[in-house]
Amino acid sequence: MQFWSLGFPGEPITLPPRELLPMRTARARLCVKRAACGGRNVRIAGIKVLTKRLKRRREDESRLADRLWSNQEFADIAVRANDGVEIKAHRAVLGIASPVFRCMLTSPMKEGAFGEVALPCSESVVRALLKHCYGLPYDGSLNLEDELALVEQAHAFELTSLCEDAAFSAIERLSENTVVPLIKGLRTFYKAGALKEEWENLVRQVRANPDLCHAVLLTG
Repeated sequence: MQFWSLGFPGEPITLPPRELLPMRTARARLCVKRAACGGRNVRIAGIKVLTKRLKRRREDESRLADRLWSNQEFADIAVRANDGVEIKAHRAVLGIASPVFRCMLTSPMKEGAFGEVALPCSESVVRALLKHCYGLPYDGSLNLEDELALVEQAHAFELTSLCEDAAFSAIERLSENTVVPLIKGLRTFYKAGALKEEWENLVRQVRANPDLCHAVLLTG
C-alpha cells in the first residue's frame, strides 16, 4: 500500500501494513508535509483512520447534501453571476457555510432584504462556490481563468478548504503557457498570508524547471 505525495506526484511513500492499522479500518490516509527546502525528507504529521461506520455516515451526509443542492423547491435566495444567470440556493446553508454570506444575508443591505447576491464571476464559478457550501467536493472541471477566479471568491467568502483545493488544482496545470497567469493569480493571496504551502509548491516547481523560469523572465 502506497501514498502518492500530492505536491510531488510520482514519489511513493510506504504506508504501515494492514495488520498495524486499527480494526474495522476502511481507509487510512497519511498527512505528509515536506521540508521547506524540498528534498526527499518527509515528516509524517499523522494518520487519519476512517471506520466503516463513519464511512457510511459520511456517505449518507453526502447524499443528503446532493439532494438538497439538486432540489430547489425551498430555495429562498438567488445568486447572480456576471452574465446575468441566477442560481437558486438556501439562505440557511450559505449562512452556515460562510461567515461572509451570513453577514450579507442578515444585514439590512439589498442581499439580506431582497435575497439576491451578485458575484463578479462566471456561472460555472458561482456553481462551484455554492456546491462547496452544500458540502459537495470540487471536481476541478473549470478552466484556468475560472479556477483562479474561484480561488479569489473562495478567499473572499472565507471558504478556506475550497480556496486551497482550487489553488492546488490550478497549479496542476503548470506549464510554460500557464506559469505567468498562475504566479499573478496566486501571489496576492500569498502576500495576504494565505495559500502558503500552495505558493511554495509552485515556486519549487518553477525553480526546478529552466523552461518555466525562462517563460517567466520573457514575460516579465
